[in-house]
Amino acid sequence: MNFEQLFEQGLHLFQTGQLQASLKLWQKLQRKCREIGNLCQEAKVLNALGNTYNTLGFHQDALDSHQQQLAITQEINDPIGESKAQSGLGNTYYSLGEHQKAIDCHQKALAIAQNIQDSLGEAIALGNLGNVYCSLGQYLKAIEYHQQALSIFQVKSDRLGEINSLGNLGNAHSCVGEYSKAIEYYEQVLAAFREQEDSYREAIALGNLGNAYYSLGDYKKAMECHQSVLATVRALDDFQGEADSLNNLGNVYYSLGQYREAIECYQQSLILANKIGDRHRQFNSLNNLGNIYDSLGQYPNAIEHHQQSLSIAQAMGNRRGEASALNNIASVYDSLGQYQKAIEYFQLSLAIEREIGNRRGEAQSLSGLGNAYDSLWQFSEAIEYHQQQLSICQEIGDLQGEAHALSGLGNAYHSLGQYSKAIEYHQQSIAIKRELGDRQGESSSLNNLGRAYHFLEQYQLAVNCHQQSLDIAREIGDSRGEGTSLNNLGWTLLHSNQLVEAERKLRQGVERWESLRIGLKDEHNISLFEEQVRIYRNLQKVLVTQGKIAEALEITERGRARAFAELLTRRLTPQSIEQVITTPPNLQKIQQVVQQQNCPIVEYSLLYDYFELEGVPSLRETQLLIWVLQPNSDISFCSVDLKPPSEKQRTSLGSLSDLIVKLYRILNPDIKEKPVSKATNHQEHFNSSISEILKQLYQLLIQPISHLLPTSPDVPVIFIPQDFLFLLPFSTLQDAEGKFLIEKHTILIAPSIQVLELTQKRSIQVPETSLDALVIGNPKMPTIPLTEPPVQLEDLAWAKTEAQVIAHLFKTQAITGVAATKIYIKQQMPKARVIHLATHGLLDDIQQLGVPGAIALAPTTEDNGFLTAGEILEMQLNAQLVVLSACSTGQGKITGDGIIGLSRSLIAAGVNSIIVSLWSVGDQSTAFLMVRFYQNLQQGMKAAVALNKAQRWLLKVTKLEMEAWVEANQNVISHTLRISLHRQINQLLPNDRPFQNPQHWAAFCAIGQ
Repeated sequence: MNFEQLFEQGLHLFQTGQLQASLKLWQKLQRKCREIGNLCQEAKVLNALGNTYNTLGFHQDALDSHQQQLAITQEINDPIGESKAQSGLGNTYYSLGEHQKAIDCHQKALAIAQNIQDSLGEAIALGNLGNVYCSLGQYLKAIEYHQQALSIFQVKSDRLGEINSLGNLGNAHSCVGEYSKAIEYYEQVLAAFREQEDSYREAIALGNLGNAYYSLGDYKKAMECHQSVLATVRALDDFQGEADSLNNLGNVYYSLGQYREAIECYQQSLILANKIGDRHRQFNSLNNLGNIYDSLGQYPNAIEHHQQSLSIAQAMGNRRGEASALNNIASVYDSLGQYQKAIEYFQLSLAIEREIGNRRGEAQSLSGLGNAYDSLWQFSEAIEYHQQQLSICQEIGDLQGEAHALSGLGNAYHSLGQYSKAIEYHQQSIAIKRELGDRQGESSSLNNLGRAYHFLEQYQLAVNCHQQSLDIAREIGDSRGEGTSLNNLGWTLLHSNQLVEAERKLRQGVERWESLRIGLKDEHNISLFEEQVRIYRNLQKVLVTQGKIAEALEITERGRARAFAELLTRRLTPQSIEQVITTPPNLQKIQQVVQQQNCPIVEYSLLYDYFELEGVPSLRETQLLIWVLQPNSDISFCSVDLKPPSEKQRTSLGSLSDLIVKLYRILNPDIKEKPVSKATNHQEHFNSSISEILKQLYQLLIQPISHLLPTSPDVPVIFIPQDFLFLLPFSTLQDAEGKFLIEKHTILIAPSIQVLELTQKRSIQVPETSLDALVIGNPKMPTIPLTEPPVQLEDLAWAKTEAQVIAHLFKTQAITGVAATKIYIKQQMPKARVIHLATHGLLDDIQQLGVPGAIALAPTTEDNGFLTAGEILEMQLNAQLVVLSACSTGQGKITGDGIIGLSRSLIAAGVNSIIVSLWSVGDQSTAFLMVRFYQNLQQGMKAAVALNKAQRWLLKVTKLEMEAWVEANQNVISHTLRISLHRQINQLLPNDRPFQNPQHWAAFCAIGQ
């Protein structure tokens, strides 16, 4: 083949996305041109080579190619070629985000074209300048350049140039939110390429049209466009187009609430981008995956993908992409509630956007900063940033950005309690979104406006707004928006005492939210579920207000552990996800479970509402619902008023959550951060003030139902807490006479009645195990990753002793030190009937993100030593009992799904009963308690009974009784431990009770069966 044929072949490969193949051909052609000394042809090849490198994201190679092209064209006095070289350099600098350098190059190309009266070259340069100014957010200037280019192409009858200019004008109008105008341009482009039967360019035009419909919230038309594009580009073997189309389809699926399909599209797009080595498209796909994982609460995945996209942008030298990735990372930290860290990343992004002159990107970073400061209750800073955002958007003519800024200001003033001012801003935002035809944005802003009217108690106006929002969400197929609007409608109707209609809307909302969770993996399921918790609570309130107590119980049970129950059901029946959705529990099913348990079940549910505290609306618990379910099918109900008193009347102890947090911090002296609540508390020793807290908690939680509980301490009572109540050691609660609850009842904790039912079914067939007990104590401690400086966990010398004592009871060997590796322990866990873990348990994710929980084991060259809750979820365990006696292993992230942590993962993996600690416990008291517990267990007691009896014994044991017990158990307790115990015992008086402080015995609780 001659040069022209080979060059055409290279163009075909490039246009169909076969970039690596085209690159090899250009490189081969360049060498051939250089060998024969044909500078004119070499310049032409260098132009193509530079464009290919630029598309692949190898920008330095692209610059080198275009610089060589420029040198040759200047040497051979080829002004047209020189203009093309300057254009190539400009396009590469544009890709790098170096906008001023890009403008300089395109201005040079423009000057050359005008000097030699090359009208077409002039039009191309004008179009390129328009693209740069559009990226900078200078949309009016961009539109002006594209209009000039269009005029020249029309005069010269250059149909392809004319069509491209129309497309560029569509892009510019789309950037400012003028989607209807953009659609007009895209439809002209599409019609022209269809007339020319140019399938490749037709697909690009149809993709742009789909994106415009997507921005308008017309998801049906957007889906049709992108599916048509996907079919076309696959037929053309256009890998770049296929990657783009999959990303666009993923965006539509995401907005429709079809998260599994969205993730699949993004992942397929990433695979294609990796296959063709296209770093730009790798960056885009990773960003999209990061954003959806952020929305689903999968924060480790979100951070990981955004970090990868950041690395790619930095490797390409793409400053605009770097700023975008930093902004996305900031958004994840904002979602996590780590607002200071979010602010750090938003500031980094803002600095880059200002450096490269990207006004639109600057406005987006300012928006993020405003939202973060709003979450920190620093409202003046939030308003200042949103005002800056608004000014920039108005200056550059970005109507969509202006509407977002107005919404941000409205939300900030709402947080301040200035609802009338919030309404003004939300109304302005709605007006712009209606002008733009942005249906999804209009629906969202109507919800914001409705909330403001609600807080002003203008309920009919609020209902009107939420109904309009709902109508739009249904019209455009926005399932998530529909769920939000139904919840808001129900909430407002409840407050306006329209209870029947409120119930109807909220039940519709429950169905809509639950439909979104079909097909999601568990970790996605949990996080999405958290957004739905409000609607279950609102519906409970409506039902209780109407006196529908049994129906309210059904709803609280339906809501509290739905995702967990679905996970366990999948474990029982491993069918396709769509086929396995648990049936919502009805009263008859609930009563059957209580009968099977053959003991009372106490179920708590917390309701919340907003109150003015220090002039700012604050969400606080307002009502505690308590059901007591008896095996004889009797159901009792009571409601406890928790409404916060006025500032003048507030007690020193504060709200229920304040009480529990205060108690938790006293009992757990090692805690470094408050697990819940914004209340500030100080370390205190066990004294009368603790007793006061315990008695007040008893009065709130137990006293209203105490007459319904069994009188025998040996009859179990199953407590089903909610939210921060999972932090509460129920055993410590004291009645008016100072008697601990554990002295009156055998206490068991469960996430929900549904979970009790499912674990009961699973425990009917107990699998054979080859290992009686697996006992781990004080492994070689690993280092926590992602910490600066690296933090190695402290050695737990006493845990080795504890493990050896427990192992002796089971006539086995404890696994300690370097032998207790993650690989080995994972292999042994499925074989064991009992698993005892005396090692550190981390309740936060080891990346401080996402689903918490990790067990510290010995690191190897293969892994970091942490067995995470996520990994446990994937295991098939056969243990009847797992004991987590290490520091703070029982207080995972507090959600409506119960304790999301190690205990939850272990139950899901197949374990029936778990003994877990809520805080760090002393070595001596743990040794006493654990030995006594296992001795009780070996006598045939159930785990909860064995634990409660051991705790009662430790609570009451005297010096003399301890001495007798140590002597009687010499064969179990090591010589070193006996010496240590005797040394401590000898310091006591004969009738001293050294372990009566709840710190020593109350940390452990029984969870599950």
